[in-house]
Amino acid sequence: MARKPTDDAITLETAGLSEMSKVERLKAQSAGLFWVGGEAGHSFASEIDALTRGDAATLSNDAKEISKHFGIYKQQERLESRKTGEYIFMVRVKVPAGGEFSSAQWMALDAAAQRFADGTIRVTSRQGLQFHHVTAKQLGPLIREFNQTYDPQDLTLTTLGACGDVNRNTMCSPIDDLHRDCPLRSRELAFGIAAELAPRAGASSYYQVFLQDEEEQRMRPVTTDEPIYGAHHLPRKFKVGIAHPLDNSIDVLTQDVGFRPIVDGLGHAEQYDLYSGGGLGITHNLPKTMQLLGLYLGQVPRRQVVETVKAIAILQKEHGERKDRKQARWKYTIRRLGVERVRAELRDRFNIALSDADPQPLPPNRFWLGWHPEAGDGDRYFLGLHLLSGRLKDEGDVRLRSAVRTLVSELRIAIRCTPNQDLLICHVPGDQRAWVDRQLECHGVAPSHALSPVRQQALACPAKPTCGLAMTDAERVLPGYLEAIEQAGLGDVDVVIRVAGCPNSCSRPPTAEIGIIGYGKNDHVIQVGGSRAGTRIAKPLYSRVPEEDLPHVLVNLVRTIRDHGGNEQAGEFLHRTPVAQLRAWVGYSESER
Repeated sequence: MARKPTDDAITLETAGLSEMSKVERLKAQSAGLFWVGGEAGHSFASEIDALTRGDAATLSNDAKEISKHFGIYKQQERLESRKTGEYIFMVRVKVPAGGEFSSAQWMALDAAAQRFADGTIRVTSRQGLQFHHVTAKQLGPLIREFNQTYDPQDLTLTTLGACGDVNRNTMCSPIDDLHRDCPLRSRELAFGIAAELAPRAGASSYYQVFLQDEEEQRMRPVTTDEPIYGAHHLPRKFKVGIAHPLDNSIDVLTQDVGFRPIVDGLGHAEQYDLYSGGGLGITHNLPKTMQLLGLYLGQVPRRQVVETVKAIAILQKEHGERKDRKQARWKYTIRRLGVERVRAELRDRFNIALSDADPQPLPPNRFWLGWHPEAGDGDRYFLGLHLLSGRLKDEGDVRLRSAVRTLVSELRIAIRCTPNQDLLICHVPGDQRAWVDRQLECHGVAPSHALSPVRQQALACPAKPTCGLAMTDAERVLPGYLEAIEQAGLGDVDVVIRVAGCPNSCSRPPTAEIGIIGYGKNDHVIQVGGSRAGTRIAKPLYSRVPEEDLPHVLVNLVRTIRDHGGNEQAGEFLHRTPVAQLRAWVGYSESER
């Protein structure tokens, strides 16, 4: 179809495949993620088989784009900012609502980390799990290992759709049905969204690539029918989350589609505030890319939450940018279409009972560390366990991964992942709390109350040396920043610090009270003044701070909060204080570098 001269966007409605990006062509020609380069090319399965046999060192560049939809990221480890030539993979497991892993499932994941990866499990800021340093030969066997029955939601421990241009991991407050004073059932909706927006043809190809026996036929795709996504899939990744009236740890305004339950007098949530069009990723020095918060659209009934997400995904499929991937996210599409048009489409075309209303206040981001009573009649508790940057590992005297394995195997309890990259140990009988505390102590794991507030609330993405998009370190340098702050006697300052190695901002620094974003090989942007409720984008404080200066700047910035912030929350103080005054108190000037 020829492009309409009045429409600048390259979309399915305005352009033909030849006008779209190479990624769009690869997806359209893959026949449901089966082929690499179309039928005239070769199957994706053939590349996985070559890796497993040792005949290839890594995936081809074209196969890399297909592999993302299967939860795979092709990577090359870097030392001192240079690629070593050794190819590895990161594999992500899709876990709606952060899971509730049974003891058997967690034990299988723990064993897989040791057998196929680097012996660590990484909790992501979207409540998923990542496995790092997976070798080429282990890639296929690891993914086969993951695909176990996911009880009771009848999903699987799958990597399908954990990356790629589809609905990513659907988030939900980890305390949704656990909080004793306000137990809800939004997790059911998160699982419903994940199931409804799961790839269909992609699932068939996934099965053929990773789960069929060697003797089974894998020469052609079983089906190419993708009823929601179509041959092209979505233009970019698509993120959905559901907050809780007492907890916005999912950062609802940063989602492509976000919901906030509205609780009635009976303690039920039959209506949900709907936000749409959030996203924090940008490209440095490209003003048309923006950190944006979701727009309020109105209220939808609980019975239509899943259909609402599906409708918005279809609108994005039809109207999203297909040439310039930097403009392809829904946050740009909704603003190009206009909020009123999107509301009208939801009501008139998709029959969504979207009602005009004033949004309910958003709650703060909460961490849920330590012991908390669970909802229900039984004497049960959940324990929030802090993981620095989400990394679950044994290191030195602190054997955190072994501690969790012991708790799960002995008590047969469940595990949930939080958006703050922590774990909830769930359904612990009241008479076993002391035993749990002793086990953690025996494994060298400090109780959360022994950790400084600044450490409890700090997040970082993996960044270097593995992530191919990372410009700087994040996870590897965060411990040093925290130690510098604590050694300066500032660990008790109540402030949220988040660090990302690139402007994709996976650890959500733009909504943090102090956000640090990698820039170039050694510099960082510092933004300050985000809100605890995630309702504000932090303002730029410094545009370029070298790595060697960051500890000094952070220590003085945290000291400024302590000395001048009074009783105000750190984000509110940083937001209202002029940048020039903050820089004067910090005592650092970019012009003096």
